[in-house]
Amino acid sequence: MRKLQSAEERDSSARAAQLIRSFRQVHRSMLKMMRIQADLLDLTPVQMMVLHALSEEPNLSLSDLAERVQLGCSTVSGVVKRLVEAGILERKRLEEDQRTIAIRLTEKGKQLDEQAFGDDSLMSKALRNLLQFPVENIDTLLALHQQLTEILDTEGERKRDE
Repeated sequence: MRKLQSAEERDSSARAAQLIRSFRQVHRSMLKMMRIQADLLDLTPVQMMVLHALSEEPNLSLSDLAERVQLGCSTVSGVVKRLVEAGILERKRLEEDQRTIAIRLTEKGKQLDEQAFGDDSLMSKALRNLLQFPVENIDTLLALHQQLTEILDTEGERKRDE
């Protein structure tokens, strides 16, 4: 038999739903902005993320790149393959470890990354607007996001292990 919720429990549920809607709205807005920028460059948002990860840290292995963009190796492998075929990325064996194949941007890839994330890009302009917030608010927001991620990951792990 279902227990009746108290007013406090209903308020708490409503607040949780409001939080979820708010995060979904921010997520959708970010994706929309990334899609617009990616479309301008004839890329996908995932391809843009891969480019930017490699511009920040060149010579990543496929598994390191997948971890960096928080996607599966098989997904990233397909993205990398298409970007190599387009002349945007290249695969090279590292001289210090011939067993490791490193992925890095070509000149064309560097130019695309600059167009996607450089000072004049839609992404940078939008992010500069976010930086108008007081530093304390940004720090609080980042801390709250970290806590939320930990809570959700912990609950997900707990449920998976049951």
